[in-house]
Amino acid sequence: AKDKSEKIFALAFVKLMRYDGTTLRDGEHDLIVYKAEAKKLEDASTYLSLPSTKIELEEKGHSATGKSMQNLGSCTISKDSFQISTLVCSTKLTQNVDLLGLLKWRWNTDLLQQNLKQLMKVDGGEVVKFLQDTLDALFNIMMENSESETFDTLVFDALVFIIGLIADRKFQHFNPVLETYIKKHFSATLAY
Repeated sequence: AKDKSEKIFALAFVKLMRYDGTTLRDGEHDLIVYKAEAKKLEDASTYLSLPSTKIELEEKGHSATGKSMQNLGSCTISKDSFQISTLVCSTKLTQNVDLLGLLKWRWNTDLLQQNLKQLMKVDGGEVVKFLQDTLDALFNIMMENSESETFDTLVFDALVFIIGLIADRKFQHFNPVLETYIKKHFSATLAY
């Protein structure tokens, strides 16, 4: 009964997925606090299209400082702020747009060459987290483009890069993952 009588006085939220398909970056985020007006904020569709962080607010051309009460559509920004710190741990969602481009290479084949080149610049820790998916993508690229040699050298370079990563002391504990992939999951007969 006590909870039912309490009204929402403010709301802050964060979007876990970014516009480019990557996840929220690790680190601190300054969330915008919206003043709760009547029943408006009980419906998520009212606020989910609004910016959730001060950086996002600035990207949309609004000032995060200055006027303490800004009105965005049907919601008013409070002068209060709320800060969170995030650390995303996932073997399916990445924070790296280049790795995402390679894993989802069928979505945009025009960027495939660029994504293959960029793989060598991706942080090794991010690549080994997605080791099986990355290897699957590389072998599928090779098999589905077997009629031309356009991607052969780039895929080969990427495979050498990945094997080199796992040979590095820092990632040697992923060696059994690579061994298991080769023995149980590798099925690219055209690439063999």
